[in-house]
Amino acid sequence: MTLLETITSTLFPGKKPAARGAGAKRGEDLRSVVRVPQRMRSGFLWADRLIAPRACMIKDLSMKGARVEVVGDPIKPSLLADGVKLYFDTEKHEIQCSVMWAKGQQFGLRFDGRAKPPSRKYR
Repeated sequence: MTLLETITSTLFPGKKPAARGAGAKRGEDLRSVVRVPQRMRSGFLWADRLIAPRACMIKDLSMKGARVEVVGDPIKPSLLADGVKLYFDTEKHEIQCSVMWAKGQQFGLRFDGRAKPPSRKYR
């Protein structure tokens, strides 16, 4: 019995520890940090291949990334393959990101740097 299993069985009798890695069940949350659902937090996505910044709603936010939903016409994920900047409308800063997944109008972003003042005008 591993240390994790021992601690879990002591603190929570009858409950098994969550599986990690390749054997994890589909849909299981394996995040290393807590994500916080956001309400009506707006922003913009910008990439070199886009003609103009695209408005988005920030759905979830954590220290390592965000889940955003594009407002309006869909964006082809191939246009965001080289990286994207996420601009936070309320804080007036942007963060360089990588696209980790795409499902329809929603994108999972991983932050690749720190927040910086905007490099361009958004609107």
